[in-house]
Amino acid sequence: MPRLLTAARLLSTAALIAGAAMPAVAAAPTSIARPASIARPAFETAGEDDLAAWHGRGYTPLFNGVDLTGWRNPYPHGEASVVDGEIHLRANKKFFLVTEQQYSDFRLSVDIHLPEGPANSGVMFRCHVDDAAKKKVFGYQAECDGSERRWSGGLYDEARRGWIWPSTEGRSLDEFLEHMEESKAFFAQPRIRDVLNRNGWNRYEVTCVKDLIRIEVNGVETARFRDATDARGFIGIQHHGEAGQTYRFRNLFIKELPDVPAAEHAALTEQEPVAITRIDDRITLLDFGKVAYGNIVMPVPAGNGTASVHFGEKLTAGRIDREPPGTVRYGMTPIRRGGQRGNWVVPAPVDPRNTEQAGLVYANPPAALTPSAWGSVMPFRWIEVEGVDDDFPFERIRRRAAFSSTWDDNAASFACSEPLLNEIWELCRYSIKATTFAGVYVDGDRERIPYEGDAYLNQLSHFATDTDVTMARRTFDWLMENGTWPTEWSPHMVFMASAEWMHSGDTAWLAHRYESLKTKTLLHRAGDDGLVRSDQQDRSRHDLVDWPQKERDGFVFTEVNTVVNAFHLQALAEMEAMARGLGKQDEAEAFAAQRELAFASFQNTLFDEKAGLYRDGIDTDHSSVHANFFPLAFGLVPDAHRDRVVRWLREQPMRCSVYAAQYLLEGLFASDAGETAMQLILADGDRSWKHMLESGTTITWEAWEMKYKPNQDWNHAWGAAPANLLPRFVLGATAATPGWQTATIRPCPSGLAFARGTVPTPRGPIAIDWNNEEAFRLSLTLPEGMTGNVELPATDGSRGVTANGEPIAATRQGDRWIVTEPVSGSVTLQVQSPDGQP
Repeated sequence: MPRLLTAARLLSTAALIAGAAMPAVAAAPTSIARPASIARPAFETAGEDDLAAWHGRGYTPLFNGVDLTGWRNPYPHGEASVVDGEIHLRANKKFFLVTEQQYSDFRLSVDIHLPEGPANSGVMFRCHVDDAAKKKVFGYQAECDGSERRWSGGLYDEARRGWIWPSTEGRSLDEFLEHMEESKAFFAQPRIRDVLNRNGWNRYEVTCVKDLIRIEVNGVETARFRDATDARGFIGIQHHGEAGQTYRFRNLFIKELPDVPAAEHAALTEQEPVAITRIDDRITLLDFGKVAYGNIVMPVPAGNGTASVHFGEKLTAGRIDREPPGTVRYGMTPIRRGGQRGNWVVPAPVDPRNTEQAGLVYANPPAALTPSAWGSVMPFRWIEVEGVDDDFPFERIRRRAAFSSTWDDNAASFACSEPLLNEIWELCRYSIKATTFAGVYVDGDRERIPYEGDAYLNQLSHFATDTDVTMARRTFDWLMENGTWPTEWSPHMVFMASAEWMHSGDTAWLAHRYESLKTKTLLHRAGDDGLVRSDQQDRSRHDLVDWPQKERDGFVFTEVNTVVNAFHLQALAEMEAMARGLGKQDEAEAFAAQRELAFASFQNTLFDEKAGLYRDGIDTDHSSVHANFFPLAFGLVPDAHRDRVVRWLREQPMRCSVYAAQYLLEGLFASDAGETAMQLILADGDRSWKHMLESGTTITWEAWEMKYKPNQDWNHAWGAAPANLLPRFVLGATAATPGWQTATIRPCPSGLAFARGTVPTPRGPIAIDWNNEEAFRLSLTLPEGMTGNVELPATDGSRGVTANGEPIAATRQGDRWIVTEPVSGSVTLQVQSPDGQP
C-alpha cells in the first residue's frame, strides 16, 4: 500500500484490513459487469429482523413475530397467518390487514416479498376503515408493483382519488394530471423503474410529517408529495386478490415523530456570569464567557409592568449588537415584573425555521428539536437585562446551557510549542462541545439540521475530543432517514459508517446498516468506464465541490467532475473494506473491481500530464485546488505524480472554505507537508483559524468571514477541523484496525519543537509526548489491549531508533523510521543521531 494511504485519513487505514493496493495508472477495461449485489441493497441477510437493532434506532414493532396481536382483518374473506416470523396473506379477493391503532406523524418500515406471477401489493398509511362499506379500507398507499408497469414506490389513494404520483388518464383527478408527464418520466428513470427486487425482499419506508409524505423503496426516494387530506389513520398491508398467491411481510416497525434526541442525550447546566456591567440606570450587561446554546433562569423582578432580556452572540462598542450580520444571533424576550415568587425561566427567541418539521423548501429535512420542557434555546454569550430596579440581584442570574449529557471535559488534551495553536485547539474543542446540544450533529443555528458533510467532520472531531461518542451513531441513523441534496454528501454516509466501525469495532452495528449504504456510493450514476456522470441538474445544483459557491476556486463543472469522482472512489474503497470486515468476500471483490475500473479511468481521463495536475473535469483545462487536494486526501495520486501535485498545492494560499480545508490539510499532513498545513492554520489574513480567534469568537464559524458567506452563522462545528487534525497528525494517533486494537502512531512535527496530549479511544486514552528540539524523542503510553505501529520522523543522518534506551529494529523508508515490531504499554522511543547516540 502506498505510504500516503497509511495516514491520509482516519478511515484510510480500513484499506489495510481489506488488503487493498492502489492500482497502477494503466489502461482499464472499457467496462465490467457490475453485480447487482453492490448496486442496490439486498435485505435477505440474517439478522435484519434483530429487535435490538431496530430499538436502537428508535423504532417500535408493529408485529411481534409470533401472532397477529394489534392487527385485524375487516373483511369477511382473506387469511392472515404467522409463519417463521413473517405475516403471510392469502386470498382470492383483495383485502387489507390493518392495525388496531392509528398514527399521525411517523416513519414506517415494512419488508415485502411478492409472489411469483401477477402480483401487486402495497403499504397503507394514515388510512381509514369503514366496516359497513364494500371497499372497507381506503386512503394513502405506497405501491408495490410487480407488473411490467413498474410503478413501485408510487403514491396511490386507494378507493378514493386514485393515482397521485405518478398520475395517469382515467385513474387520477385533474389536479394530479397536471404533473402526469413529469411523474411518468420520473418512474421511467432506470433507478426508479428498477428499484423493486421482483423476486426478493423489498424495504418500504414511509415518512409522514404534517402534510409531507415521503416514500422510499430499497433506500431510493420514489415519492415526495404534499397532501393534507389525511393527518392520521391506520397502517395496513395488502393482498391484491390473486387466488393461490401468498404475500409475505416482515420487519414491520414504526417510529413516531418528532424524534427529539436531546431529550435523552443532552442536559442543561447552570452557569454563572463571568462579568456583570451596569451600562446605565436601565440596562445591565452580563457576560457568560463563551457562547452556548441555552436560555436564562433569573429571580422574578419586583415591581409592576414588564422588563426585557436581550440575548446576543456579538458585541459592538460594549453593547449587544441588535442588528448583527448574517445569521449571527440576537433576540429579545419580554418578562413580567412582580406577581410571582421564585424564578423565571426566560426562553430565548428562536427562529421558526429551527423548529420546522416539514419546511416549505423542497430539500429541507426536519430540524432537530430540543425538549419542550427546556423552553426554547439559542446560542448567546451576553445578555442585557433592561427595565429592572437597581437593587435587582443580577449575580443570581444563571445561563442554562445545553450540552451532551455525557461530555467529558478531561477526555482529550493538546499542547505544543506554539501558543496560538494551543488557543486554536481549545476553540475547536469547545466548538464540538457547544454544538452537542441537540443530541445529534447539526449545521449551526440557521437551520439546526444534520447534513452529511457537516456531520462527518463533526464526527471526526468528536472522536478526538470526547469519550462517549454515540452521538455519531444517532446522527448517522438520522441522516439515513433524512438525507440532503448535495452529491458528495451521499458518500459521506459511507465515510461516517466506516469511521464508526474503525472507532468502535462494532461489526454488529455495521452489519445492520451495510446494505443501506449501497445507495450512497453514487454507483447508480457510473458509466461503463466506472466514472460518475453529472447531468445538467447535477452540475447546476447537486454537485457541490465546495460551499459556499464563492469558495470553489473557479471550478468548472462538467459531465465528469473530478471532485465527485474522487468521493466515489473513496466510497468504493471503504465499502470494500467494510464488506471484507463483514465476511462478504464476493461483494468486496466486486467493489474492488469497480474501483479499479474507475481508478484507471480517473487517471487516464482527468490527469493533465502536461500540467502535472488534475483537471476539474472533462472538456476543460482548468485545474482548481479542489480537483487536486481531494484526490490527494483520498490517496488517489500515484507516486509518479504526487510530488508535483503537492509542490503546486504548497504554493497556493487557502483557496477553499472551512469545510474543504479539512481535506486540504489532511492531504498536506499525510504528504509530509505538515509545515505548509500549519502555516495555513496560523496564517494572517481572513482565511485562517488565527483570524477567527482574533475576532473574539468562542465557536468556529461556518465560513472564514462574512464577505465569503453573508448569511453565515457563528456556531458551526464544521469549522473545527483542527480538533481532529492535531491529534491525528501532529500527535499522530489513528486507528489501524477496527476498535483501535492496533493504532498507528505517526507524529508530524510540522515545524513545532514539542507537542503532547491525550487522545481518547474506546480502549482508553493514548498519551503522547514528543520533543523535536535535538533528536526526535517520543514518550508513548497505550491503553491495555492496544498495540501501536510506530513511524518516526527520520532526521538528517539519523542511524536508527532506540526504545527505553536500547536499540530496536527499524527500517528507513524515505523520511520515516518504521519500527519493525508493534509496541505496547509505556515506551520511550528516540531517533539516534548521526554519531549513534540517542
